[in-house]
Amino acid sequence: MDPDALSQGAVLSAATDDRPETSSATGMLNFLREYAQNFLNSRLLDERRSLPPALVSDFAAAGLLGLQIPRELGGQDLSHADMNRVFTQLGAIDANLAVFCAVHNTLGAAPILLSAPEDVKGHVLPRLAAGQALTTSAISEPGIGSHLRGMTTRAAKNRDGTYTINGSKKWISLGGDARYVNVFAQLHDESGRPRGITGFLVDSRTPGFGIGPEMLTLGLRAVPQYDLSFTDLQVPSSALLGIEGDGLATAKAAFMGGRVVLAAMSVGAAMRSLELAQRFAKGREVATGSLAENGRIRQTLAEAGAAVQAVETLISRMATWQDEGRDVPDAWFFCAKILGCELGWGAIDTALQVLAARGFLDTNTVGQHFRDYRLFRIFEGSTEAISVFLGTMLVKHPDEFAKLVQQAQPTAQVLKLIDRVAEVGADRPDDASAQHIHAAVVGELVCWTLLTMVTSEVAGQSPMHAYTASWTEHQMQQRLRTARRSPHRSLPTAIEFADHVAGYAEVIGDVDQRRWPGEEWQADPLLSPR
Repeated sequence: MDPDALSQGAVLSAATDDRPETSSATGMLNFLREYAQNFLNSRLLDERRSLPPALVSDFAAAGLLGLQIPRELGGQDLSHADMNRVFTQLGAIDANLAVFCAVHNTLGAAPILLSAPEDVKGHVLPRLAAGQALTTSAISEPGIGSHLRGMTTRAAKNRDGTYTINGSKKWISLGGDARYVNVFAQLHDESGRPRGITGFLVDSRTPGFGIGPEMLTLGLRAVPQYDLSFTDLQVPSSALLGIEGDGLATAKAAFMGGRVVLAAMSVGAAMRSLELAQRFAKGREVATGSLAENGRIRQTLAEAGAAVQAVETLISRMATWQDEGRDVPDAWFFCAKILGCELGWGAIDTALQVLAARGFLDTNTVGQHFRDYRLFRIFEGSTEAISVFLGTMLVKHPDEFAKLVQQAQPTAQVLKLIDRVAEVGADRPDDASAQHIHAAVVGELVCWTLLTMVTSEVAGQSPMHAYTASWTEHQMQQRLRTARRSPHRSLPTAIEFADHVAGYAEVIGDVDQRRWPGEEWQADPLLSPR
């Protein structure tokens, strides 16, 4: 197929306004499937740590770089349901393509669309949708992790209304490639008084914008993570995203949308992995006969399939609510992130196990999914951090748990389980360390509560839906039994455990690799300007 014809067809499709609501998303799915079959080599992307040069223009022509940008600004204005369809498809094809589009659309374009001045939107968003520029957000820093209020990057407001930014960021996807970067910093006014975290839209070509080294990651190698630095970087007042001190709201909105997208991508990758595992099982003969008819393998694959369908049901329900204009509490987004990424990667792991030795080959799709999607359990808040945060919030405000339950229509059986979750939440220990563990347990139980509610509602749609609802409820019951049975055991102190680990040196010795010569990347001093 002629790649130019493919791109031109996508442009014509994107330019047609009198189509059904989902036709632009359907066109993107068709484009992506043809692109995967004819123009993509995931193995080379992984080895070369870069995307194909033509990809940005091809994806822009297909509408993939302006998914929820309004049509009048060159975008596709997709519904949440349609955007999930696109990211599920991308996730099934290649995590690098999926994350590239997710960062650009959710972390990059969304804050601009939400908070930038109208004239800035009119100038920047059409360029983003057309692929003339890429965008991302710079929030993470070397020492803050998920503790955003500990941010050290500082912005000072000048007397002429401009702002000067100093500081550094770490783990910024597309940080070295984006023309426009949403930088979040602690703002101080002209008198030096703190005004709170504030967002700024920064052109990366502004003097003082520094790009640090690329991180050599285990997976997701074609979408580099960069360090960024800002040295007396000056931006105009029009760079402000929203109002001063309200940057966390803008960042939170982008992160929440991104968390659902991560779940949608995980669903796609898990579906693709299980598809390959099922193909293998059908063609593989073992001592007991067909591997696909082996009871244990059938159970393993069915449970993984139920996990994927449960997450798919969850994000579909959330998208429906969003498209209806209903308010969706934060806990649903946390649930999508936690269970979407955990269960999605678990299904990939299951597929790898079923493939046996073939699964351990780095040259097949499942092996690369295994490496790439492992990051999703950490991306945009690790499972542990979010579980503790969610559990702590709901332990302190149990009435919020009741509001979550009211979002759906749980069955009488599920309502009994919900009451038991509330009992676990109320049994808060006194010890600070035990409280963190308790909060993590409560956060996980809340997530399974929401998943059980939405799967039980659609149990009658098919035999697989019925199995998924039963499996999800069983998983929740198991976790409830564990939570009620396990006492809050005393942990070793931090010093005691550090001393224990220090003792490993007596067993394994000092094996730090210090003396092997590395590669020289610095320019020869004699070739530098003097």
